[in-house]
Amino acid sequence: MKKLQMTLSGVLALQLVLAAGLFWQSTSRQQAQAQPTQLVQTQADALQRLEIAGDDNRVTLQKIDGQWQLPELHQLPVNSDKLASLLDKLTNLQSNWPVATSNSARERFEVAEDKFRKHLKLFAGEDNEPTLELYLGTSPGFRKVHVRRADDDAIYAVELNSFDLPSEADTWLDKSLLAAGDIQRIQGPDYQLEKGDDGWIFTADDSDESPAVDPGKARELATALEKLRITKAVDEAPQAEETEIVVHTDTGERRYHFANADDKYYVRRDDRNQFFEISRYDFDRVMDKRYQDLVLVERDEEEQTAEDDSSMTQKEDAKS
Repeated sequence: MKKLQMTLSGVLALQLVLAAGLFWQSTSRQQAQAQPTQLVQTQADALQRLEIAGDDNRVTLQKIDGQWQLPELHQLPVNSDKLASLLDKLTNLQSNWPVATSNSARERFEVAEDKFRKHLKLFAGEDNEPTLELYLGTSPGFRKVHVRRADDDAIYAVELNSFDLPSEADTWLDKSLLAAGDIQRIQGPDYQLEKGDDGWIFTADDSDESPAVDPGKARELATALEKLRITKAVDEAPQAEETEIVVHTDTGERRYHFANADDKYYVRRDDRNQFFEISRYDFDRVMDKRYQDLVLVERDEEEQTAEDDSSMTQKEDAKS
């Protein structure tokens, strides 16, 4: 009897050791799998090309001579801030425990080769084969998306948005491409303005004494050119009369040509043959200025008093 008890105790001890070993092995495996790892291990500086596909659109971003461009959109420059933000998010993606690994889950989460929301290819160096491919699918929550590497069955939920990877070329275009920067002189259809120490003044005026410039309108004109934003590139030049505006900055002279046709508004600059669409708001801020519009109108005391009274009345009505 005593011998049997010793045998049973030994068997129990062995079972406890085996159970502890299995528990330790399982816990270690779970901890290892739960450790966050870099999903994209390629350095941003090493990347030379990105290809983004989604829906029926596809766009390529390529680094040429150190500058990111859109080769399928007249080699126009990419919005550097937008691209830097995307690369920062990609290179900081952390993969933890996968939410699924089955083939059926690929379809359900839309990260399959033939069913996806976005398909991203990253190329480094001169290789024609992608360094990494990612499939982005459905969103499990706010600012999260399901993602799968092409060489892996694991599907992860990571902090990223599908709209961080637009597949339309115009979305990646640098919209400040034609912004003039700090302007010292503006030559319009019938006026010449120059920025002086005390504000804008007329130059090359035939009269003995040039009239004062309306500072608000001159500032609006200068700001519209200094911060001009395009909306999209145009494949064909508009069939419309062009108006030239010449600006002078620290970097030299630039000639802008504005036109409108069929309720659309266009601009091109002498250093590029490409026409671009702009908003009507920006178009009007430049093109509704002529010499007479820029002249400061001196109102008599009665007009100023009437305007001040009207403004005061409107404020009081708004409060009531």
